[in-house]
Amino acid sequence: MRYAHGIMFGAMLPGVIFLGSMVISVTGYGADAVVLAALWDIYVIWFLTSIALLILPLVLVYFVRRDMFKEFIIFEAGGMGIFAPLWLALTTDMSGVSFTTLFTQGVVGGIVGFGPSGTIEPIDVSNIVLVPLLAASVIFGVYILRPSFLARYSGRTELPELTALKKSATSPEEELDAEMPGVAPPVATPDTVADLRDLLVELSTPEPTITVILSSGIATVPDLVSTSAEQLASIAGMDRRSAEALLIAAQKKLWFGDI
Repeated sequence: MRYAHGIMFGAMLPGVIFLGSMVISVTGYGADAVVLAALWDIYVIWFLTSIALLILPLVLVYFVRRDMFKEFIIFEAGGMGIFAPLWLALTTDMSGVSFTTLFTQGVVGGIVGFGPSGTIEPIDVSNIVLVPLLAASVIFGVYILRPSFLARYSGRTELPELTALKKSATSPEEELDAEMPGVAPPVATPDTVADLRDLLVELSTPEPTITVILSSGIATVPDLVSTSAEQLASIAGMDRRSAEALLIAAQKKLWFGDI
């Protein structure tokens, strides 16, 4: 799933839930007791439907596209975390009640639950509980919707956008071919090995060291001078300073030997 699509889904899902609740709430303004009782039954059904809307997509993705199940959970949870507080404030304001009442009074009758007698009753959420919950929800959503979090915990190695970017980018080999057409890297031959040995002998390199260097796959003078001091020290079993001195001497001989 592309990042933008996941964010869009996570934003729309709480919007559908809260807009449905807002429509039911607005319909009850000025209604008599019979209509209010009917609207309460509708609200209970919508509350249960909202829970189903949160669960059903997860179930479908699990059976249809199990490879993106973790990613889908992150997008849904993150979208609910960030956008549910925003939709709650927006729909509260659209229903004719200032969203500031969420901070002063909380939500009145916003949750459906069972009362002491076992009947379904509306449950209030005080502002003391609601405000920290909304703040924590936004922080949680922002945290898990970070691309790095998705890449680490969704089971995918990278986002599709990054994959597409890599495919469209020019590889270093292509850039090298474009800048140096027809120029091939040096190829090892018996002559290049002999030249390298002669150079090392000329630089007073011990025979065991020469043997180790040639056995390591370094078979041309350009190969030697392009090797780092750390690599050469590791290959030849010498200290870094000696490796640097050998490389500098080889480079001088290669570049200025004919002057």
